[in-house]
Amino acid sequence: MKRQTYVDEEGNPVNQSLENKKPLLRFFFVFGTILPIIIIIFIIVAVIQNNNCLKIYDALKSASLKYAQDQGSIPTLEGESTSVRLDDLYNNEYLRSANTDNTLCSGTIKITKYKKDYVYTIDARNCGKCSVNTKYGGWSAEKTAYPTGKAIIDVIPYYNYYDREISTTEWTDYFDDSQLQDETSKYGIRLPLDEEELPEIPSEGNIVNIENQTTYYYRYRDRTWKWYDIEGEYSNFSSEQPSGFANKDENSEIYTEWTEWSLNYPEEKDYRTIEHTVGYKFYYQNDKGDKIYYNSGKYSARDDVDTTKYDRTDEDTTTLYRYRDKMWRWYNGTKRKYSSYSSSQPSQMPYKDRETETLGNPTSWTAESRVNETNQEYRVEERKIMTRFRIEYEILSLKVLDKPLNKKAFEKKVKMTVPQFATNKNYKLEVTYKFKYRKS
Repeated sequence: MKRQTYVDEEGNPVNQSLENKKPLLRFFFVFGTILPIIIIIFIIVAVIQNNNCLKIYDALKSASLKYAQDQGSIPTLEGESTSVRLDDLYNNEYLRSANTDNTLCSGTIKITKYKKDYVYTIDARNCGKCSVNTKYGGWSAEKTAYPTGKAIIDVIPYYNYYDREISTTEWTDYFDDSQLQDETSKYGIRLPLDEEELPEIPSEGNIVNIENQTTYYYRYRDRTWKWYDIEGEYSNFSSEQPSGFANKDENSEIYTEWTEWSLNYPEEKDYRTIEHTVGYKFYYQNDKGDKIYYNSGKYSARDDVDTTKYDRTDEDTTTLYRYRDKMWRWYNGTKRKYSSYSSSQPSQMPYKDRETETLGNPTSWTAESRVNETNQEYRVEERKIMTRFRIEYEILSLKVLDKPLNKKAFEKKVKMTVPQFATNKNYKLEVTYKFKYRKS
């Protein structure tokens, strides 16, 4: 049988099998190119819409938290919750339109205290495509793990408890400020640098709180002067004889303050005392290993530096010098009689030479002030804050309930509300959680 040949309008042969497959090829073209584009567009629109809904939910969360805080209804106890009506957010101007078409969402937000944070369970209605009842399905079963990546989550607290015995240790000795840590601890106070100096508690005990108590400690130094009998014709204090005065009063002798340490050796004088010491370049290293020098890296005497901080020195050293001078009053005519140094006026010595004032060595620190009306003129007192500590701790029984109960069952069991039970010092409440989420 002779095979039939097909031609087109111009007489060219036509592949009839290919012509027969064209409808099928058109289908695959549509399926392989146009349909994926449609699907991609659908996905993009869905993602945009979902992100828009998440922004709306975030706005509802922020507004409801601010509203609850202002109303004083924000939960502070773990597991407790409060419910905020969205109508109240709009009526009190905490929120304007929450969605793109300017409709006002209705419904509620439940705010639950979960550990140190809050969980917001949103039940928003009339929010168009973002309405929870249309966007999401029903609730999942309760889970023990927090469901990450879910927009609408509810947290369900469960309760158990322990019998509790609370005790307090004795107070420690007092610590001064330099013996305390710089940072505030989780107990809201600065603890000793060496926490081993805190009181010991039983091995089965748990620290509830660390308390501190402060007081002032005092020490003093007494000012003394030389006293004299007559005024006479006397000069100001001078190391060298001033013009117009003939005689030096050896009994009036005082010293100048020591000069600062210097690299330069001072001029020698018969009334001058010169001291020398080793000068170092002190530094410490920061966290990056950089050297941080004291006084911009200048040579310094050890006594001038806080070596607890600047605890290292360069190898090179030098000699430093300082000096102080003797001085006297010079006089003409009758010489005064000077007393030895005294805080109070000696007999027959009516005049105090104020420029001879000296300040005695400090006493040891005591818990009582030694300044009173009779000595306040010459006594100079210092005080510092001292701190002592004691530990409040608890010893717990085994868990009382065989298994944790939900709030309603727990309150029925203990015959108290959860907030009432939580403040009872004879018990310690334990809160655990389960979670459920709206299905996508």
